Amino acid sequence: MKKIGFLFVTLVLAMMVSGCSNTGVGQQIESKGDTVNNRSSLGQIVESYYKNYEPSNKGKTHIFAQKVFMDGTLVLTEKNDGQGQSYTNLFFLDENKKIIKKAQGQTPLSMCFTVNVIEYDGCKILFGNFNDSTWLIEPDKKKPVDIQNILVRFKNGEVYSDDKVEKGYIITSQSLADVEVIELYDNNGILQSDLNDLRRYGSVFDETSFVDVVQ
Repeated sequence: MKKIGFLFVTLVLAMMVSGCSNTGVGQQIESKGDTVNNRSSLGQIVESYYKNYEPSNKGKTHIFAQKVFMDGTLVLTEKNDGQGQSYTNLFFLDENKKIIKKAQGQTPLSMCFTVNVIEYDGCKILFGNFNDSTWLIEPDKKKPVDIQNILVRFKNGEVYSDDKVEKGYIITSQSLADVEVIELYDNNGILQSDLNDLRRYGSVFDETSFVDVVQ
């Protein structure tokens, strides 16, 4: 009986921590073998989605970021053929590499980044992509930026950083706490932009949500 009770408690604890757990601070998925972690495999899955659901979209597909989440993977993509306003798709793939949910996100226009926010199953997901320049309200001109690192701090004290961002980011928290700080740096640790820039521009957080993908 003691052994059964111990196994039951162990199982309950494992279930409790499996929800919004992060696989390291700002960790990027590594490409290892023919698994959901493989970027080429992800590319094929994403291309298949666009071919089936947006066959008229002939634009180039970009994968900006990917991250382990719960029992699956989040993948941030964009496919824009130049017609109309651009947007990103955040796909949620299950453990079988199947896209089960997606959310649309805003892309940066004048500024160098966006912050799209999803509240899902007790977690908060932040995602967005980057421009290579940002707009200075005064003296009303563009300034080049080189974004290589991101730091995010939530009001409950959670802090996440990623020093290998390329064209976009995905940050997942373990709660629904509000965001306090987002800072973007180059490889020399020089600040490129932060939330204050978005506040001056007038748009900070873009709330969105997942919708089911039926395949």
